[in-house]
Amino acid sequence: MKRILPIALLSAVALIPAAAPVIAHHGFQAEFDGSKVIYITGALTKLEWENPHAYFWVEAKDTAGKVTTWTFEGASPIAVKRTGTVRGDFTANIGKTVTVRAVPGRDGTAKGAAETIKLPDGREVVVGGKRFTGEGGGEN
Repeated sequence: MKRILPIALLSAVALIPAAAPVIAHHGFQAEFDGSKVIYITGALTKLEWENPHAYFWVEAKDTAGKVTTWTFEGASPIAVKRTGTVRGDFTANIGKTVTVRAVPGRDGTAKGAAETIKLPDGREVVVGGKRFTGEGGGEN
């Protein structure tokens, strides 16, 4: 028994790095509601262009003038780049008004899984896969 405990403990510790990626990544359906689509217009404030997902933030005002900072998750930077959207599309527009098409988070916080972002020059660029699964096109 004295030999088994250290071996079992060492084995368990050795398996932790293998389990980390599974624990770290989330299931889309658990975090986001693909049956709904939202459009958020506001100032693009920040970008994180890193794996496993690109993230960006938009400060949007509601009708009462209250500012809410929205966090949007995109696809991985390489997947976004394959659609023709590059990091510079974001960095050149920090502080400018954009409109994001996304599906909302399930927990009611100001977050979404982004599909597209409409830039100030009028281009609508892809930042995530087709995530809206609801009825109709989800148009404004």
